[in-house]
Amino acid sequence: MGSTTLDEEVVVVFSAALLFGFYFATLLSCIRWLLFTDRGWEWRKVIDWPIVIVTFLIMGLNVVHASWDLHWTLRGAVEAANGPGPFSFSTPDLASIVACVLQNTNILLADMVLIHRCRVVYMRKKRVIMFPVFMWFVGLLCTILQIYLQAAHTKNPNIGPYSWASVNMTVGPGIVLLPFWISTVLLNAYASGALILRIHRVARECGFATPTRHLHFLIRLFAESGLLCFSINLAHFLVWFGSSTFAIQVIAAINPALIGIAFNWFIIRVATNRAEATRSAMPGNITSIKFAQSSIHHRTMADGPNGLISGGAIFELVIAATSGSNEDDHSTGEKSDSSGSTKVVARDSLCLAL
Repeated sequence: MGSTTLDEEVVVVFSAALLFGFYFATLLSCIRWLLFTDRGWEWRKVIDWPIVIVTFLIMGLNVVHASWDLHWTLRGAVEAANGPGPFSFSTPDLASIVACVLQNTNILLADMVLIHRCRVVYMRKKRVIMFPVFMWFVGLLCTILQIYLQAAHTKNPNIGPYSWASVNMTVGPGIVLLPFWISTVLLNAYASGALILRIHRVARECGFATPTRHLHFLIRLFAESGLLCFSINLAHFLVWFGSSTFAIQVIAAINPALIGIAFNWFIIRVATNRAEATRSAMPGNITSIKFAQSSIHHRTMADGPNGLISGGAIFELVIAATSGSNEDDHSTGEKSDSSGSTKVVARDSLCLAL
């Protein structure tokens, strides 16, 4: 596989460690909002376990990836210290296979959540999610094919790298990884754009200031997280056209942490925004505004998803972000309803196709 100097490998590991530190900081805050109530350190009565599981899976992949890189770098440093002459660090085939699998799996998990958000916002319309789902399976197929080619190369060195390939083949099977990165870049661009377009359309049609403000917040949030994932994945795609093994390894080292940061940051921003809105929506402050739909049964979200849009419509997430969705706050909401301070506004035209 690809060879780099020990100095370059230290730079790679340092970059990965730096980004992992930022990722770990966001992870702690993310776990706090996932497991504890908005108003304190009490356990949530209802925990969204699917998003919690995905969060910890991404954490595990990042920890293993960072530890894996550090292990082989330290091992190379020991060998360099014991042997005379210049040292060239060559990553073993097994290490390269594991590193590629960890990176790809990390991205597939994040893309799966993005597809789910798109699916929920568009009320499970199959035609909307067909393209991102197809791209996701293309990425999965490329990952499987990449494992096969790298494993076959370890048994028979004559299998790759291919001299006819116009992309870098020294770190991994670029001819397979290239379509993987194409698929995830297209998936991110399509899904993020579809979410922003849908929310912008609803916000434009909505004439009420309170929900519009939170819809615009969601637009900015989807744009921020989508742009971060899109940028690092696009960089990882473009770097394969160069001849620098060092550049590929740097991008590969920071990719998992940046994906994790974008994932956690979305959850944190939604949760903190909801907590602030909950405090300002206490009795005597503002009037809660609830949206109802005659054709779609309106369901109240219990102890909301903290960043994963999981209601029957996007307005349910806005309600959760505006008036709070914790079970601990339900009694307050019910009291407000009984006193007649809650206004129920039917807006069928805004809820169409949600």
